[in-house]
Amino acid sequence: MRDMIIGALKTKLLGQMNSHIANIEVMMTNPVGVGDHPTIIDTIEKELGALEESSGRLNVLVKYLERPKIEEPKEIKDK
Repeated sequence: MRDMIIGALKTKLLGQMNSHIANIEVMMTNPVGVGDHPTIIDTIEKELGALEESSGRLNVLVKYLERPKIEEPKEIKDK
């Protein structure tokens, strides 16, 4: 159950990060579509802040809560 929750959190955070990255890409490649924002720089800066927050949370989750995977010893085959 614990691994499932951590997996769901990782997926959610990665989705948020991808959403912010996509928004930034759209704003930088097609700024005409961002006409209702006062300045594109401020809007991109807000997206960068949100991206940083999601990335930081993912790093904390992995660093402090995700248990390292234990590799099973590999069998040595006789030659």
